[in-house]
This record gives sequence, structure tokens and C-alpha cells, in this order.
Amino acid sequence: MSDDLVDQLTGHYRDWFAALAEEGAGPLDALLAEEWTYTNYDGLVRGKAEYLDWVVSLTEPLTIVGPYDLKLRQYGDIVVVLGGYRVIHSPGVLELRFTGVWVRRDERWQCLIHHNSEVSG
Repeated sequence: MSDDLVDQLTGHYRDWFAALAEEGAGPLDALLAEEWTYTNYDGLVRGKAEYLDWVVSLTEPLTIVGPYDLKLRQYGDIVVVLGGYRVIHSPGVLELRFTGVWVRRDERWQCLIHHNSEVSG
């Protein structure tokens, strides 16, 4: 796997997390595939449209530290990404681990699936 791919997907996650700290969905529409599915740490499942609506509706920006500890496994035009990030918001801090699945289409990478779990203690 090339360092370029690692840098590219790390950049996509940084762009994604930066969009959550701003008003609007920013680059998320292009980064998320139309069939994208997200399962968050408490089991809530959202599709792309629902997630983008949620992002736009945020009443306060989220500060996200990460991604970190990224591990990528490439299978042709599919990449599985494992890693972590920290979400800082008014109720407190969430430490999360995640798995993402990315596909290369039309010369760009798009996220198909994102799942995170809260790290306890």
C-alpha cells in the first residue's frame, strides 16, 4: 500500500472532521457514497441524507481530535480503515474507535460504511 493512499484517506478524514466543526456539510457530500451507512456508538443507523441533515442541524460545532492509529487494508478498489478519534462537545469527551470502508470510483475515494464504538474506561 502506498504512502500516498494513506495520506489521501487521512486527509479525507481530516476534511470530514473539520466539516463537523463548521456550519454546513462542507466536503461530506462528495466524500460519502450515495449508499453510505453510518452506525454510531449507541446503535443509531443513518444513511447519507439523514447524516448530512444531522450535520447541518448541529447547534454547536464538534471538535474532533484525530484520526489516529490508522491501519489500512487494501483489497483492490476497496480499503478498510481502522482507527480512533476523540469528540469534544458540551456533554463531555467521547473516545471512539472506528471502522470505515472506502471504495475507489471515478478516480476518487468515497466512504461506503462507517461504524464507531465508544472506548470505555
